[in-house]
Amino acid sequence: MLTIGEAARRSGFTVKALRFYERRGLLPPSGRRPSGYRLYSELDLGRLAFIRQAKTLGLTLGEIRELVVAVREPGTVGARGRLLRMLDERIAQTGEQIGALNRLRQSLERRRRALVQRPRGARERGYCACLQDAARAAVGISASRTTVPRRRSRSPKRA
Repeated sequence: MLTIGEAARRSGFTVKALRFYERRGLLPPSGRRPSGYRLYSELDLGRLAFIRQAKTLGLTLGEIRELVVAVREPGTVGARGRLLRMLDERIAQTGEQIGALNRLRQSLERRRRALVQRPRGARERGYCACLQDAARAAVGISASRTTVPRRRSRSPKRA
């Protein structure tokens, strides 16, 4: 049996994290010494290694807890199915994030190209006009054809 400090050192988590995981149901309540110190087993270290791997894959603590609870149930077939579903969801999310990042990169590259092509001494209009002009040029809109809408002043409503 390991004290909480030893378990923290061996697992790479902090003592605070071990207490947090115990409160959240990711770790079963630890055994205690007569002095009240928490005790952890090699099985607990294995569970902590699993938690670390699951976090690396981007699973939430709620999902990890769901898996830990499923593993405790008789027959781990439920845990395997749940993990497959979670991994499929993460794969889909990752694909969407990659797509969004690719679109962002393309937008940044278009704006950079437009800014490089912009004459250096061009007259600045408004706040960061160079970025606004670059954005217009990137999407093929002439700066002369665009106008900035004026804000309407609102008069206070009368009672």
